[in-house]
Amino acid sequence: MIIRKDKAKYSLLALIFIVLGVAVLITGCGKKEAAKEEKPAVAGEKKEAGEHKGEHKDEHKDEHAGEHKDDHEGEEPGVVMLSPEKQKSSGIEVRKVALQDAAVPLSATAVIEVNMDRSAKISPRVTGKAVRIMAAQGDRVKAGQALAYLDSVELDQTWADYIKAQGKVELVRKNLQREETLFEKKVAPEKDVLKAKQELGEAEADLNLAKERFRLLGVNVSQFGTSKGNGDHPLVPVTTPVGGVVLEKTVTQGEMVNSEKTLFAVADLSTLWVVIDIYEKDISRLRLGTGVHVSVTAFPEKTFKGKISYISDVVDEKTRTEKARVTIDNSSGLLKPGMFATVLTEATSGGTERIIAVPEEAVLADGTKRYVFVQTAPDKFQKREIEAGRTLGDRVEVKSGLKEGEPVAVKGAFILKSELKKGEIVDEHGHGK
Repeated sequence: MIIRKDKAKYSLLALIFIVLGVAVLITGCGKKEAAKEEKPAVAGEKKEAGEHKGEHKDEHKDEHAGEHKDDHEGEEPGVVMLSPEKQKSSGIEVRKVALQDAAVPLSATAVIEVNMDRSAKISPRVTGKAVRIMAAQGDRVKAGQALAYLDSVELDQTWADYIKAQGKVELVRKNLQREETLFEKKVAPEKDVLKAKQELGEAEADLNLAKERFRLLGVNVSQFGTSKGNGDHPLVPVTTPVGGVVLEKTVTQGEMVNSEKTLFAVADLSTLWVVIDIYEKDISRLRLGTGVHVSVTAFPEKTFKGKISYISDVVDEKTRTEKARVTIDNSSGLLKPGMFATVLTEATSGGTERIIAVPEEAVLADGTKRYVFVQTAPDKFQKREIEAGRTLGDRVEVKSGLKEGEPVAVKGAFILKSELKKGEIVDEHGHGK
């Protein structure tokens, strides 16, 4: 009996332990499941928070991007925005581009030459020795100025004849005075007086002949007295008939020269000739007095004006060109003989064409480039680069860059240029920040 009670007791205890173990196991499993369920929830919350954060970030990003986009919206390179009211107050005038009939000026090549009407090549009048040289190449001289002095055998003989004629005149004059005195005193007959007068006339003729020979030599003998044969005779001056610059000097001191040798070349360079080659097909377009514009490579920014003063009557058989000449003022001294030039004649009848041209005021420069402002909207102007051609009075030909009917700012373009520069400066500072 005791054994059975013990067994029952042990069985009950075992059952209690089993029940307790099962309960513990069930509780542990429940906690694990709860933990598993909680973890996804936290992750979901974190994911949701991340999504909200991302949304805020994107919204912030989009908002700033939108603001930035709005700030620079409408800005284009070379565009000026100006209200119609501001355009009117600034004096900006817009006109549509139209084809125009233009008389085509004639362009030709030319060479600048010395004005032959104001130049001289100077040779001696006699054969002699250059004993004094008074001028050098590049010197500025006046008309009548002596450039050199010569001594010659011919001069010596002329001087001797002059002294002889001068002495004879003095002697015959005294003889005439004596004969007249004797005639008055009734001592000598009248025929002696007449003979003395005749001899004086002949002597004076010889003296005048000697003076004329000096004049032909270029010597003013009246500046010299009678040297009584002491050898103090004048020298033959080599003078210039024109004032200007000594371009050439080919004589040296002590050199023997003759009338066939050119000693000096002098030219007045205050005016020059521009000699133009005109092709046969263009001859009919030239007229005497036609105005021309001359330009040279040395001074591309300058234009020299003149008028055609001569047109040749002969066409060169080889080149098929005709010479025309312009006398041009060179008081500035910039032009030099020998320079090549380009001549643009003022338009004459015989050449017209339809071209696009705008006022000079509408064309602006940026270095070597040329541009205008085209109106693309009532308050909008676009900078447009063009290829400029010929200058036709107060207009400039546009070879490319504009089309017929496009509105262009023909007045006040400089104001638009200033506005464009302001915008570029502001834009640069904005990017700098």
